[in-house]
Amino acid sequence: MNERNIELQPAKKNRRKIIRSIVQLIIVVLLAVILIKAVFLTEKRTAETVPLNNKEGFIALSYFGVSRNDSPKYVSKKNLEEQLTLLEKQGYQTITQQDILDFYQKDKPLPEKALYLSFEDGRTDSSIFAQNIMEKLNYKGTMFTYANKMDTRDNKFLKPKDLKLMERSGYWELGSNGYRLTYINIFNDKGQSLGVIDENNVPNKTTIEYYNHYLMDFIRNQYMIPSETRLEMEKRIRKDYTLMEEIYQQEFGEVPKAYAIMHANSLYNNMDPLVQHVNDKEIKDKFRMHFNLELGAYNDREADLYNLNRLQVSPYWSTNHVMMKIRQASKQNVEFKIGDLSLAQKWDVMNGAAEFENNEVTLTSAPSSEGRILFKEALPENYQAHFTFKGNVVGQQAFYINYDEKTNSYLRVALVDNEIVISEKLPGAGIVEKQRFQLNEIKWNEEEYAFNKATVYSYQDTQNGSRINDKEYPRNLTKKRVFNITVNKDKIEIDVDNVLSGTVQINPLLQGSQIGFGALYSKKDTSHEQYADDIYDTLIEDILITDSKDQTIFTNQYTNFEKVKHKTITMFNHVVDFFIETF
Repeated sequence: MNERNIELQPAKKNRRKIIRSIVQLIIVVLLAVILIKAVFLTEKRTAETVPLNNKEGFIALSYFGVSRNDSPKYVSKKNLEEQLTLLEKQGYQTITQQDILDFYQKDKPLPEKALYLSFEDGRTDSSIFAQNIMEKLNYKGTMFTYANKMDTRDNKFLKPKDLKLMERSGYWELGSNGYRLTYINIFNDKGQSLGVIDENNVPNKTTIEYYNHYLMDFIRNQYMIPSETRLEMEKRIRKDYTLMEEIYQQEFGEVPKAYAIMHANSLYNNMDPLVQHVNDKEIKDKFRMHFNLELGAYNDREADLYNLNRLQVSPYWSTNHVMMKIRQASKQNVEFKIGDLSLAQKWDVMNGAAEFENNEVTLTSAPSSEGRILFKEALPENYQAHFTFKGNVVGQQAFYINYDEKTNSYLRVALVDNEIVISEKLPGAGIVEKQRFQLNEIKWNEEEYAFNKATVYSYQDTQNGSRINDKEYPRNLTKKRVFNITVNKDKIEIDVDNVLSGTVQINPLLQGSQIGFGALYSKKDTSHEQYADDIYDTLIEDILITDSKDQTIFTNQYTNFEKVKHKTITMFNHVVDFFIETF
């Protein structure tokens, strides 16, 4: 019997091979169609005639890269399309580099809602996954490139033939990030100098404590003393600009008008004056505008053509997060995405913005304040709440119990920087913390590492050890936390991930009958975060509120059919992504 069970079945194995080969062939064909459409640009952009009445300024958005699905480093195609589609719906029109020059040099007005759109690093995937979106919206963008990447066999980066084809389509124009992406004056977390390293040869980033970019400083020794003279520094930096210029002249017959230096915010801010002088001269000799800053999204009439701002969109930002950043920088009236109106109508948005899509609610805070939504229906004394928090670990995701809007009183269960914090606010009183529970440490890898540590530093700084506390997490790190909360008249029982459980007494003075959710950023006074974002997204998934008889009061959970459909699509996307990354 056992022998028959383990007997080889060649016919069955061959059928599996055939099926697997057919599936692989289908996927390859689908990918080929996508790539052919993206590479052989058959569409030609038609310039639109729009009223030019804006003498105030324009929005500038920048994307590092575009991926097919969610990625720690690059915005997904879905998110890019949602963000740009919402902007187009509100009347935002893309402008060109020449439009910007005419605005500042000839006082020529811009469209009422002017948007300068750009993609950095010259990545092939940005072109492939953004092209259809650009065509659909009739948008035009700048593809910034590194000159030395165009002379390699690395297919991750666009080559001159690709860029020329993109320019001819009318949807793209060319910009430059310079010649190379190379780091200098690198120190690890043990205070050891690692010297000068090209981007592709950087060791584990989690061990890099201090660094600068190639054009940003003198090259320094292990004691942070310049190892080159002023003349040597100037010669080195000028050579980089010359090499960049030669490649663009050879391939395109000219240097692009627009430049975006790496790293942003250093020039004209905290750079060594001698280094700044040579950069300033080279940039103004070779380019006609410079996006030097990434502090905001808006450039007003008084902005300097060589010190322009662009907002670099983070991959984990929701669509409403981007809209909130634009509103914060420009003071323009910006529309937020609502999503499923039938679900949205059951909630009041008290502050911030909320999007309801499928089984997920995305609650976005306003700058430096809490975003909050309240369920309109009053709840009974006894009920159960099930939901999953999926927002970034660094931040505050809150659930409100016994909320009374009139007295602004409540009991709050908050997930704050990987801790559960229980607090209450009685009528007419302040917030008082009642209990705190530490959750298990979260493991994360280099792919999720996104600390911003390029800065000005001294030798003493490099010898002080890591600036990152062991318990501190990258701001882009996400973690699912499943909550089950049972609410009774006098107490609540909390279960998190079936690991942590606790009971909290409810103060009888809390007489509210509503529930709500909150979103708030975590303020950190740390030297490696120079410009921390003060807008935060809480992602709440699979909400189920039931009464004591297990009758559903509210849910946005998938039905069984929707769940199977979602899992099937997700699995298919993973397979396609594997083929893209592998081949």
